[in-house]
Amino acid sequence: MNIELNSQQYKKLIQALYLGDLVLHSMKETEEGQDEEFMKTEQYMLSFAKEAGMGEYVEYDESLQQYFPTPAMEQEFDQGMRTYEQEILPDQLAAVLARNELEEKIAKNELNQDEAIELLFTLEEKYLDEINQKGFKNLHLK
Repeated sequence: MNIELNSQQYKKLIQALYLGDLVLHSMKETEEGQDEEFMKTEQYMLSFAKEAGMGEYVEYDESLQQYFPTPAMEQEFDQGMRTYEQEILPDQLAAVLARNELEEKIAKNELNQDEAIELLFTLEEKYLDEINQKGFKNLHLK
C-alpha cells in the first residue's frame, strides 16, 4: 500500500501518533504492556520527518536507534492534549464522584441493581451540574 501525504497531512498524522502515544503509554512505568505494533508504526512514520520537511519535530537518537519528538513538537502538540484534558475533566470527575456515592449506597444495601443503574445517571448529572455551575471551588478533599 502506498499513501501520499502533503506536508500538512503528514504533520497532522505525526500529531495524531504523538497524542495517541501519550494516551496509550504515558501512564505505563515499564515497557511491559506497551502496544508494540503501535510503537513500530510510529517509528516508521517518524522516519519520514526530514523528507516531509518536519525535521524540527523529530530527532533520531543514534544510541537508542529510535526517533523521538523534539521539544518543538512537544510544545506545539501538547496544547491539544491539555485542551482535551481540561474539557473532559468535569465529566470524569462527576463520573468518579457518582460511582463513589453509589458504591456507598450499594455497600449499605440501600438499592437493587436496577435502581443502581438509574441512580448512577442521576448522580453523574447532579455532580456535573454542580461542577458546571460553580466550578471546582466547592470541591473539598477529606
